[in-house]
Amino acid sequence: MPDFDIDFCQERRQEVIQYVTTRYGSDNVSQIITYGKLQTRAAIKDVGRVLGMTFAEVDVITKLIPEKLGISIEEAIQDEPRLREQIEQNPQIANLIDLAKKIEGLVRNAGIHAAGVVIGDAPLVSYAPLYRGADGERVVQYDMKWAEKIGLIKFDFLGLKTLTHIKNALDLVSENRGRRLAAREIPIHDKGIYELMSRGDLLGVFQFEGDGITNAVKSIKPKGFEDITAINALYRPGPMDMIPEYTRKFHGEEEVVYLFPELEPILRETYGIIIYQEQVMAIASRIASYSLGEADMLRRAMGKKIASEMTQQKERFMQGAEKNGFDKKKADELFELMAKFANYGFNKSHAAAYCVVSAQTAWLKCYYPVEFYAALLSTEMSNTDNIVRYVKNAQARGIKVEPPHINHSEYKFSVKGDTMFFSLGAIKGVGEGAVDAIVEARKNAGGSFETLAHFFETVDIKKINKKVVECLIKAGAFEGFGYHQAQLMEGYERFFKRAENARRDKEHGQGSLFSMLADAGTASSTERVILEPTRVWPRAMKLQSEKDVLGFYLSDHPLAGLEKIYKIWVTTEIAGLKNEPPDKRVVIAGLVTSLREIISKKGSRMAFGQLEDLSGTVELIVFPEAYVKGEIPLKADAPLLVGGTLKKENDSLKILVDRVAPLEEVLGKSKSMTLKIDPSMTDKLSDLHHLLSRFPGKTGVEIEMQIEMQIGLDLEGEAERAGGAESIRKTVTMDVADPQGIMVTSEFFEDLHGLFGHTDFIEIRG
Repeated sequence: MPDFDIDFCQERRQEVIQYVTTRYGSDNVSQIITYGKLQTRAAIKDVGRVLGMTFAEVDVITKLIPEKLGISIEEAIQDEPRLREQIEQNPQIANLIDLAKKIEGLVRNAGIHAAGVVIGDAPLVSYAPLYRGADGERVVQYDMKWAEKIGLIKFDFLGLKTLTHIKNALDLVSENRGRRLAAREIPIHDKGIYELMSRGDLLGVFQFEGDGITNAVKSIKPKGFEDITAINALYRPGPMDMIPEYTRKFHGEEEVVYLFPELEPILRETYGIIIYQEQVMAIASRIASYSLGEADMLRRAMGKKIASEMTQQKERFMQGAEKNGFDKKKADELFELMAKFANYGFNKSHAAAYCVVSAQTAWLKCYYPVEFYAALLSTEMSNTDNIVRYVKNAQARGIKVEPPHINHSEYKFSVKGDTMFFSLGAIKGVGEGAVDAIVEARKNAGGSFETLAHFFETVDIKKINKKVVECLIKAGAFEGFGYHQAQLMEGYERFFKRAENARRDKEHGQGSLFSMLADAGTASSTERVILEPTRVWPRAMKLQSEKDVLGFYLSDHPLAGLEKIYKIWVTTEIAGLKNEPPDKRVVIAGLVTSLREIISKKGSRMAFGQLEDLSGTVELIVFPEAYVKGEIPLKADAPLLVGGTLKKENDSLKILVDRVAPLEEVLGKSKSMTLKIDPSMTDKLSDLHHLLSRFPGKTGVEIEMQIEMQIGLDLEGEAERAGGAESIRKTVTMDVADPQGIMVTSEFFEDLHGLFGHTDFIEIRG
């Protein structure tokens, strides 16, 4: 029997399982077992635990296993010389690995299939042994393949997060715009959908957001629903080779030719190219008089490429074509063409159904982008990489993304007008229970917390532990209450202690005199918590804390303000790489956002990474020769200058790295620096002088200052009587590198940025 794959909103999938259980009877419905096997690392960890080794001892070994899908212990030993060295030098490790080899691949535990459900026409104990899951679930003990072989029908109730995305987006549209709309009411033939897709604005659009398919859509420029259905079916291994021909025919650059005129009604919508399985079946029916059942058997035979079946089918097709009066040679050519396409042809009904969802997401992105992104991000809260991509894409479209805040944010991403508020639930270390407690307390407090004391008094502190509060502080969720993050991190426990005392007194029926005098929810002056002044976190520390809990820089970026400073060394920014010729040596500045070391087939170390600047990201490839040369400092979160050869493949950009240097190291070798001070900055000259004196070094510094002067006045005021004095600006240059210069460091720039709010006035000569 076939199985049934059905997609549901992932948040309501359990309701469907409950429905079929009630509808067909609990004895007739069951989930399906899966068997977890001991993979390489798991085998080593389990053996290490039994041998009484510490976690740290075993962890050293498991980290030496190369990142390669399906790698065995034996392959790991061959690929990683450091692992071989450990085995040779340490008998305990040799014994660990020897025992791990013996259990590798064995079944370790039973689990439940993520989507599979079996529905029987009688109690399932009549067909198979059952197993009781950890939460009492009924589970067939045969796995998926064997359950099918004994005649049970499997239903895959799949949770599709895009359906959840659409539902949540429409809910936000209703709340924020007052327009109630069901998904089925979205007009999938709306012109705006296809204009957006033709521009390649496809990030977050279901089934169309990869680089490759985005490029295909941009080149084809679909005009309607049928066009995106064809692209969706074409963009798969095999038919993908037909995309250039399809594009040419779509734009009328190549003539559409049919072997027989009778094929035109079947192939007109795909410009003479066989794309869908249904087209193969329709051709067999029209040319060789196949019944629909026979045509489906032909499709299956072509897909499986079974020689004996293909021979029989070809004889049947040729006889039918000849009987209907079609040219024998052309009919033979048509059969071979059908066999070629049927091998990888896609089911049109499947492509069309998914493209309905694609069109719905594209429509939401076109007309309700703020709600679209908020709902999309809410489905990706556990995936930091996707949150980074989607937030940056939203910001690039001009959508304001506010940092998380206890007075505005919800568990999911939320919207107000055209502004999106970052989710409290997406902060690392802040769970759903803690967020629910905050939202409930905020509701009880009348919609917002007036003070920090008000927050701690109102929220259930049993659900908000100190770790949660620290994560909220790092995320900036307590901004606007009169304290900066450094003060909060040092003194938040006082609020905790005061709230705990108040709760304890309340439980014992006690209350202080002052609390009776105070307004509800507000501490009296006698009991008020006051935090001591302390130095504000440097910008770099604040941003790093933000990245620690959000996964990326949201409020600012470490490179912001440094563009003018590092531009004298770089050849272009990352966004400009697409305009550079391939194989050119380039130098760019940025931060390494990810780095993955691997072992090459020859046993050498190399690395793959991502570098980002303010304009975009690019992939880095560091080959073994460069990686071992001087230990290239690919350090995350430190601004770097990266040099290498630019490679371009199918619109994908990569840099083959040959040199990396910390930006701070390069800046330290700068010959001179000019600070261009305008009149609005002169009141901070004393602070600037103090700052320069704190960083003695070898880089010369001069200040170029504009001074306003009055001319045209004489003692008798003749000029005034003639119309007034004229004001001009004169530029004065002063050398302040006396008796020495300064040391240019990232800390220096941070302090300079903190003093003036920007660093646009700096000019450096390397």
